[in-house]
Amino acid sequence: MILCLKYGMITTKVMDIKCERKAENRMNFNLFDNPIMHAIGRIADFIILNILWVICSIPIITIGASTTALYTVMLKIVKNEEGYIARGFFKAFKENFRQSTAIWLVFLLLGVIYAVDFSSIKLMPDKVGGILQILFLFIGALLAAMAVYAFALQARFENTVKNTLKNALILVFARLPFTVLIIILTVGPVLATFLTVQTLVIGITVWLFLGVALVAWLNSMLLRIIFRKLEEPQQQKSADI
Repeated sequence: MILCLKYGMITTKVMDIKCERKAENRMNFNLFDNPIMHAIGRIADFIILNILWVICSIPIITIGASTTALYTVMLKIVKNEEGYIARGFFKAFKENFRQSTAIWLVFLLLGVIYAVDFSSIKLMPDKVGGILQILFLFIGALLAAMAVYAFALQARFENTVKNTLKNALILVFARLPFTVLIIILTVGPVLATFLTVQTLVIGITVWLFLGVALVAWLNSMLLRIIFRKLEEPQQQKSADI
């Protein structure tokens, strides 16, 4: 009888240990540790951000604030510092609305002037018109890169509108290799969208649900490198103090 009782106790203890191990494994197992699930979750974040950007840009005047909010979240994502996506977007939208709108109005005005001048070039003789078209396409690409820098700077640093625009212009030429990559990533997909009717239909769908956020994410990976170099001297000064 004593042996049976001891054996029974040992069996019970073994079963308890197994149950504890199963409980630990169940608690430690996290579905989102899977790289595939992580990628799906990230795509879902991009879709949410893209839709928020589209909706908040509908009034046109708010495109600047929407773009700054988008880059605020994206710059955190590439540094693995993001929190709640929607909450972070709306917070940045509200905090940067005034200055971002002023920056957007500057680029909108430049864009209107650019479009009028570019249209008038088509009325010129072929040789002169062809040369000027190439020149204006180059200027347009630089303006697009400057806009990316401006909204990203507004998202990352506190500054006046004037200084933000000035710094954006400086970065266009001071970080020329990065500027070229930003132009390719930003302007390239837009031009590809208008190649044919088919690409236009597909492109509109992609831009509505994912394209804007994807371009912002790719640009943010480059901007993170640029901004890190800008922040290093400030961090060293803070450490010395």
